[in-house]
Amino acid sequence: MNREILLADDEVTFRETFAKVLREEGMSVTAVGDGISAIDAVTRQPFGVAILDIRMPGADGIKVLRQIMRIRPKTRVIMITAYGTVEMAVEAIKLGASDYVVKPVVMDDVLVKIRQNLRYLELKEENEQLRQELSRIFDISQIIGQSPAMQEVFEMIRKVAPTKSNVLITGRSGTGKELVARAIHSLASQNGTRFLAINCSAIPEGLLESELFGHKKGSFTSAIRDKKGIFESASGGTLFLDEIGHMPMSCQVKLLRAVEHRQIIPVGSTDPIDIDLRLTAATNKDLPTEIKAGRFREDLYYRMNVVGIHLSPLRERIEDIPLLVEHFIKKYNAEMGKQCVGVSDAVMRLFLSYDWKGNIRELENVIERAVIFAEEDTIKISDIGLLGSHAMGLSKEDENLQAAVRAYEKEYIHRVLNKHDWDKVAAAKALNVGLSSLYRKIDELEIDSQKRRRLREGAQA
Repeated sequence: MNREILLADDEVTFRETFAKVLREEGMSVTAVGDGISAIDAVTRQPFGVAILDIRMPGADGIKVLRQIMRIRPKTRVIMITAYGTVEMAVEAIKLGASDYVVKPVVMDDVLVKIRQNLRYLELKEENEQLRQELSRIFDISQIIGQSPAMQEVFEMIRKVAPTKSNVLITGRSGTGKELVARAIHSLASQNGTRFLAINCSAIPEGLLESELFGHKKGSFTSAIRDKKGIFESASGGTLFLDEIGHMPMSCQVKLLRAVEHRQIIPVGSTDPIDIDLRLTAATNKDLPTEIKAGRFREDLYYRMNVVGIHLSPLRERIEDIPLLVEHFIKKYNAEMGKQCVGVSDAVMRLFLSYDWKGNIRELENVIERAVIFAEEDTIKISDIGLLGSHAMGLSKEDENLQAAVRAYEKEYIHRVLNKHDWDKVAAAKALNVGLSSLYRKIDELEIDSQKRRRLREGAQA
């Protein structure tokens, strides 16, 4: 929240004295003596609260107010007026000022008004964050996948969501770890509460403890006011610690206390604060290896890994790729007003054979670019950028690529048929294809003849 204060008044003694009082209250103040300087200040930076004298040289307070409402409409404005200009103060309220005070100014009264306006901004920011979180609440159906690996993930999400057990989500970057954490939150009984996420690798070690647990005013040089940490802010909801494997050992000790005792102690305080939240974490590191190397606490690992959910890389569940492609095409069609209906056979063959080191995130980026550049309703090799260049290298070995895709398709259909004891109706339903399409594939790939041959060989034996 913006706590910067702008004070604009041409009376030097009042301006300097009041600015000193505000700074002693822990506020950051910019003090100017005329309207032009006030307008320059708000043009350069935003302020949480502006205190404007109506009578100023250069530009009066009303003109400054109009400029603030035009370029910084979120700023709360308090007007200072004399008895003879109360009518102008009323006009200022109509133009967007939040309040006014009458000279001679009682500083305690103005301090109360400033705090009220800062509190208003704080509540407004919290409400906006809550609305954003509510708008992002989604159910498990927004995680795309039909592979056995993803079906297992779905089942674990459904089972763990009603509990408050700690969850550790592992997997390569781009596999959707935060999506799983959000799905757990949205399916939980506390649905509608806050979901807060913090990336442990993106915050410097010296600041991470304060971000997690908060701090007290004066606990270090730049601590000019008390700050609530993300643990306390998330109380009642879900806290997601992303990239927990990068957390420094010094913070791991305090995190362990928070996990074990459901209490935190802000930096510079000795008083514990009780917390009540669901804790989820994610990492792309191999934590057992990190433990052996002395970079991660073993006791913290076991506390966090009450329920472990692992997300396989995309190349190990390529049967999910067609569904993901369809999902992302629909998403970017809607965003860009395009009408792509799918990808060509050559593109799909490429997608099924590609390594996808960036996993789902890389696939989404490729589809987004393709939807932008596609000239027809079907995405072609030429629409997919650098990945298309990869395809050109494969085109000389297209027969080998086709053979690889055919072999995978054959093996996959055969596996599904075995799973359903060769009940073709059930297998077609599991494969999400028509029964006639399944019979055609069985003949084309000679799957059924293989089965009959094995049966004959078994009978002869």
